Amino acid sequence: MKTAEIFSLHLHDYLYFKDVDVYFSSGLNVFTGETGAGKSLLLDVIGILLGYGNTKIDNYSAEIVIHLPESYPDYEIVEGENVFSVLRKNGRTTFKINGKVFPKNIVSKVLGNHISIHRQNSHIKFLEPNFLLGVLDQIGDNKTLLRDFRKRYEEYKKIQEILNSENLEILEKRKEDLEYQINEIEAVKPDLQEEYELNEKYQSALNFQQLLANFNEALETGQKINEYLWNLKKILPEKYTSFLDTALDVVVTLNLEIEKELSDIEELDITQIEERIWAYNNLKRKYGPTLEDVLENYSNMKKEYENIMERIEVLRNSESKLMSLEKELKDLGKKLTEKRKKASEKILKKFRNHLKDLSMTAKVDFIFKSIEMTGHGFDKVELVGQTVKSQKMQPLRSIASGGELSRIMLALELSIASGGVLIFDEVDTGIGGETGNKLAEKLKEVSENYQVIVVTHLPQVAVRANKHFAVIRNEDSGEIKELDEKERKTEIKRMLGSEDVLNHI
Repeated sequence: MKTAEIFSLHLHDYLYFKDVDVYFSSGLNVFTGETGAGKSLLLDVIGILLGYGNTKIDNYSAEIVIHLPESYPDYEIVEGENVFSVLRKNGRTTFKINGKVFPKNIVSKVLGNHISIHRQNSHIKFLEPNFLLGVLDQIGDNKTLLRDFRKRYEEYKKIQEILNSENLEILEKRKEDLEYQINEIEAVKPDLQEEYELNEKYQSALNFQQLLANFNEALETGQKINEYLWNLKKILPEKYTSFLDTALDVVVTLNLEIEKELSDIEELDITQIEERIWAYNNLKRKYGPTLEDVLENYSNMKKEYENIMERIEVLRNSESKLMSLEKELKDLGKKLTEKRKKASEKILKKFRNHLKDLSMTAKVDFIFKSIEMTGHGFDKVELVGQTVKSQKMQPLRSIASGGELSRIMLALELSIASGGVLIFDEVDTGIGGETGNKLAEKLKEVSENYQVIVVTHLPQVAVRANKHFAVIRNEDSGEIKELDEKERKTEIKRMLGSEDVLNHI
């Protein structure tokens, strides 16, 4: 299986459809039924998952099982069978993939890569320039080229934004202010541990004078005691000499220790400590109030300084950088335009073949106009056409009747189809007779390569279905029934009012 394919649709509770299952074929799947039976409600559910607006129904629950031909590692979605569900309850809508909740845009993005719904007003999207550019870029395989263009475009816009919002003189002034503040802080080299130790030393230094006086007095007393002991040694008998020598040794040792303490105290420079504490307090006054605040503000200043330096660098080199980017963007834009025009030729070639098969001679063309640069390049693309040779080429909405426009849109849709599931909701409105046969043949042809799901009122389409479903409404309940051969004949007879067409079955 190379392309996407919807295996089944389950409506747990959707308006009057309660616990309904639909199992699709890989080819042409057709839904028919009386007017008002709710045929298009089935497609509304898929449309909700694709992000095509919201239904007015307050509460509902539904899911589809689909084969995806590729994996999405970012979302843990693996190639193969996957379940997408939507639940609306109490005013809140929840989207899930394989039971895991995902944002709506992710669900619609993944499914949108593989399912496209085409309705009676599908031509509206062909009038949107960005949609047309997206189609041309997809057909032209411009993904890499467009990525390179947008990368440079964002850089270009960023420089322009800086030029429009920044002033080099103001930035230079702010840079000088930051340099002064950063240098002022760095000159002090503040440290939380050092601040703590400084306060401890300062508290000790406050008692400096008293300590100094006490030790000087002690030293004087020790010296007097030393003199008294020497006098005692002179007047006492010799037998007391050993006692006095011991006492003298103790006193001398004590005096030496006191002198050492005095030396350490005198070396303590309270002025130096006070200057260092003042430097800390000055920083806290300017950038505090605490040292932690100073350090945090210092870090923020450094970041702001680096940011300003980058902006100054951009401003100083902006002119040459802009010129360089403009040249690169023009070159890339030119390549985009060329590839888009080639892609439009491919689409138109397919379109003419499809339209011929649908018995129409209408003309459609892509009109390219050069515009000021955007994130999509330098192109504005418009789709115009004509159904009568004498007419001028005009926007699609103005060129045809309902039936003609339906066939033109179908031919265009088929021309840009790149795979997956193609869903058509009553695109055959206004079509009948031989044109209906052509349309039916075309849908059958397309279903050989893609899964096709069609809501139709044409029996010519219904008879070619690989699977035929009838949508039946009985007052407050709805049923979706897969028809067997006998039931198909009955339904087609109802649609046609005659049995002649049954020979095609």
